[in-house]
Amino acid sequence: MYATPRAGIGPAVAGRLRGVLQDLDSTALARQLARDLSDTPVGRIPDQGSRAPGQGSRAPGQGSRAEALEHLVRSSLEVLRNWLLSGAEPGGDVLSDLYEAAREAARHDLAVADAIRACCGAARAVRSVVTEAGPPEGGAWPPPHLEVPWAFLDVALTTVTRAFADQRDLPSADGDSRAATLFARICARSATTVEDLDRAERLGFELAGPHCPFVAVIDGGSAAAHAGLAARLRSAGALACTQGHRVAGLTVPGFDWTAFLTDSALLLAAESATDAAGLAEAVGNLHDLVTLAGRAGRRGRVRPDDFLTELMLTNSPRLAEDIVRRVLGRLDAEDPSGTLSQTLRCLAAHGFNRTAAAAALPAHRNTLLYRINRIEKLTGLDLDRHAHRELARLAVVWRDTTGGDTLARPE
Repeated sequence: MYATPRAGIGPAVAGRLRGVLQDLDSTALARQLARDLSDTPVGRIPDQGSRAPGQGSRAPGQGSRAEALEHLVRSSLEVLRNWLLSGAEPGGDVLSDLYEAAREAARHDLAVADAIRACCGAARAVRSVVTEAGPPEGGAWPPPHLEVPWAFLDVALTTVTRAFADQRDLPSADGDSRAATLFARICARSATTVEDLDRAERLGFELAGPHCPFVAVIDGGSAAAHAGLAARLRSAGALACTQGHRVAGLTVPGFDWTAFLTDSALLLAAESATDAAGLAEAVGNLHDLVTLAGRAGRRGRVRPDDFLTELMLTNSPRLAEDIVRRVLGRLDAEDPSGTLSQTLRCLAAHGFNRTAAAAALPAHRNTLLYRINRIEKLTGLDLDRHAHRELARLAVVWRDTTGGDTLARPE
């Protein structure tokens, strides 16, 4: 049994520990580890999550393989954080989140070794953050604090192993697992193996290509509903695997979506035949398209033309961030209330028609003119010029698309 980290801890050390753990950038760490371990294409745009009946916001791990690993790392970080702060070994209720995150990783056909590596990465990161930051001046970390990450690994090993074993026992897991593995290998342009040929034959999928990638979502659908959709698609000849509350995969050209699109809750993004070199990028773009369309409340089949500006910015994230800094950076710095940014957003939404924007805000016309004058002085833009209006519109679109997050897709 490991000693509890509260033993002999003083208020200065407790305060310092709390500050160190709060400064830990768990989001960046989780994304980086997931990026290092993942082999399935994902989108750049963060999915803010849809709500299924009786559920809260969707967990980060309910999308791609990378997101499943990200969820597992975040769950590990939370267990570690709470253990260090409370001094209490995690109980079953706390470990249930870690267990479900591990089940999600298993359902995406990740190896148990990868899941354990993700937990190890979280443990190493937390221990490094604590030791490198150091205790308050004149203090010292009690030894139990340095042992907690290693104690966590004992707990994580047991939890992850049990979760993977339970997931493998599900009757529906085999076909989905086989499809997920083959899908990832095709997108990664891996050399075809005997095992790949066997998987394709068992699934009834034509491996030779050409292939048409797709991503589909059932609005409000549970993970089980998406598993059912993937199974029906496989029965129809598609290579389809669940990615939490999404289904992704490949079809042959001419695949008939008619029967599936009779479901009014279905949102589908599908490309035409794509060569092997472009599959991974195409799948990532379809994930982004589904995210954008879902936010807009769209259903049925959607196409890139419907969200062309957003997708173009998504494929040039550095340029998009430069535009945001150029247009909105000074407004954010000089006007923390967000009034000027909101005014610019409203102007862009109404085609820079000042009468319509004033009515929508609402604001007196003179008040609007005053705000426009401030916006132009702070940004250096002339909102009477078409080129400057377009720059402002792109900045607003990208800020709305990302929610303010800086994005990066794995290389």
